[in-house]
Amino acid sequence: MIATDEAAPTARRVTAHALPERFGYEYARELARDPDPAVRAALACHPDIPPEVLFFLAEDSDPEVRRAVARNERTPRQADLLLTRDGEGSIRSDLAAKVVRLTPELGDDQRSAVYQMTVQALEVLAEDQLVQVRRILADALKDVAKAPAGVIRLLAHDRELTVAQPVLEFSPVLTDEDLLAIIRSSPIQGALAAISRRAGVAGALSAAIVESGDERAIADLLANPSAQIREDTLDVVLDKAPAVESWHAPLVQRPKLSPKAVRRIASFVAMHLIDKLQQRLDLDDATLVAVTEAVEERIEKESKALGDPEWAERDDVEAQVAALAKKDKLNAKAIETALEKGERRFVVVALARMAKLANAVVAEIVARRAAKAIVAVAWKAGLTPHLAKQLQSQLAGLPPNAILRAEGARWPMSPDDMAWQIEFYEQSGPA
Repeated sequence: MIATDEAAPTARRVTAHALPERFGYEYARELARDPDPAVRAALACHPDIPPEVLFFLAEDSDPEVRRAVARNERTPRQADLLLTRDGEGSIRSDLAAKVVRLTPELGDDQRSAVYQMTVQALEVLAEDQLVQVRRILADALKDVAKAPAGVIRLLAHDRELTVAQPVLEFSPVLTDEDLLAIIRSSPIQGALAAISRRAGVAGALSAAIVESGDERAIADLLANPSAQIREDTLDVVLDKAPAVESWHAPLVQRPKLSPKAVRRIASFVAMHLIDKLQQRLDLDDATLVAVTEAVEERIEKESKALGDPEWAERDDVEAQVAALAKKDKLNAKAIETALEKGERRFVVVALARMAKLANAVVAEIVARRAAKAIVAVAWKAGLTPHLAKQLQSQLAGLPPNAILRAEGARWPMSPDDMAWQIEFYEQSGPA
């Protein structure tokens, strides 16, 4: 039973820590005028405070009292609207956190007064001058299916990425039309990348992102397995991809690649990525054949360059290798790093120095794609059987069925056989 005003103690005898559990309206009004701001703040936090008194306290001179009103879930929306214009940014932040916490609980009746006032409050907060306030809204509403569309659009167009990004990447409220409008509006840096990471990006959106030319956004789009990318859109990407290394890895991992696309990708990505391409389990035989043919064509072209006895001096590769050797850093790690970058010429010169062979001998072995001889060079250079396998695949471009594989740490040939391979190529010279 609610305590009567007559039975309640007077406000003057009440401290902030001694408010009664239940009280009436007149008593609450008296406390709301207490000279002690701590008492008024305690009243504003009280679960039994009448909404009318909270509205009154929303204009209190003390910021801690107004903060308590902003945090109180019983505060009427009219008071919340008043607090959206509060001069204290931290109070508006607290208000934003409360309003978005209550937003998912709103009913479906968009004509109700509570709904309309909640939307008004959110719209004002979505345009708040403080980034922190807008960020609180964006983080809380990013995955709320019933969030007001107007508020979500405001946040999606925000000029601060930390505000726009969560909504652009996750909000189910944004339609494809909304997203297309944002893509075509010259948005802030990073906005397109956020859209690219959305689940189930539609083909039209993918085309618009590719048309924008945003390299980071296109890389994220390619890496998004749920994004729909039409064949003509992928062709546009592949036209530019040889010069954009950040697209190579996601292209290789892209699901449902056509034989034509796979062949084009194999013509320019690094050999270690081709190795990953060949190991994909979802490619059919025709596509794998296309990969092998593309690699063979590429190896043939690059082998001509490797066969030029002056290429090392011309590209200063000898100096790079010598510098690493001087620092005692010419090792397996240097070879693996160069393989990952597709630096085939560096690898040839490095192998030659580590194995104490002429550049031309190693270049000839690679040009012939001689699996046994490549294994022998790796052995003589002091490398591992595992790295010998990488050299066959990533340096010489051998398909999986042509690679000479080791069993664990054991070499696939005897030392005498490997020494013979080296001697054979040293004596025969370039073809």
